[in-house]
Amino acid sequence: MVEKKNIENEMPDKDEAIKIFEPVLSPEFDVFRNKIQALIKNAPQLLHIEGGSAETRTSFAHYYAALFFCQTPQACFQDMEKEFAYGELIKPCFHCAECYKVAAHMHPDLILFDTREAHIDIDSMRELKKLANEPPRYAKKRLVLFLETQKLSNVSSNAILKVLEEPNPHNQYVFTMSQREMILPTLLSRGFVLTLPWKDSIQELSEVEKEWEKILVKFFQSGSGLMDKTGTKGTIDVEIAKVICNVLQKNFAHAMAGRKEYVLASMFSNISFVNLFEANERVVTCYDMLNLMVNPTYCIEALLTELFVYFKKAGLK
Repeated sequence: MVEKKNIENEMPDKDEAIKIFEPVLSPEFDVFRNKIQALIKNAPQLLHIEGGSAETRTSFAHYYAALFFCQTPQACFQDMEKEFAYGELIKPCFHCAECYKVAAHMHPDLILFDTREAHIDIDSMRELKKLANEPPRYAKKRLVLFLETQKLSNVSSNAILKVLEEPNPHNQYVFTMSQREMILPTLLSRGFVLTLPWKDSIQELSEVEKEWEKILVKFFQSGSGLMDKTGTKGTIDVEIAKVICNVLQKNFAHAMAGRKEYVLASMFSNISFVNLFEANERVVTCYDMLNLMVNPTYCIEALLTELFVYFKKAGLK
């Protein structure tokens, strides 16, 4: 669970606070903001946000939270067609104290789990389950955000499922993920899915990610080239190890969706959905090991060697 900041001593200024909402405010997301604003009137217990980039998914999750807690929401009538389709749309003001607290992770009834920052373990889920049985502290509802749930292990996913299986009308949840196929079907089936516009994964890759993508292609094709890179002391630190995991997960998602225009994803295209899902579980385990401060070189060598053998048995050519 992401630690809350001290509300009295660390209140951010307005400009700093609303930066997290900026990606959502782009004109290209007008339709999706309208959908979120319409959805809030009869909010589901669980909302899944997939697609886009990690930044836009995170921004939409916080925008949704601001809609929950804003003290002075604004009515939004953009045109008669939208008014007829959605009725009176409500958007957050971004000026009140509640919007500030959401943006800065300081709201007492907003609980945030970010798999990019911390491992989500069983103890955290026990704490959440206990909290979920209590009424919200100040607001009418409590909102729990799980960011980038494609990085959850099966153990953590099942622990979250147990929390959802005991619904409380005061609690609602948002999951963000790169692609719906990357999470347990039992979790997916409990929520409403909002799909953001897909981005070109190649454009999203940094230069470091592109370099490692080439190394991974060569390694999975021939079993060579990896040790040349990992054998140099200091080459693989925790951040680089997570970059490699991220490249793998992006290409697993593309392969699951049938996108063969990406070289690494096209290599995985003949691997079954079940096998790709299990391969992603191995990547999730690697993330957990890295968060537990296991040697990153060992983590990556063990992961890629295991995946190489696994994919060859699964029919990788």
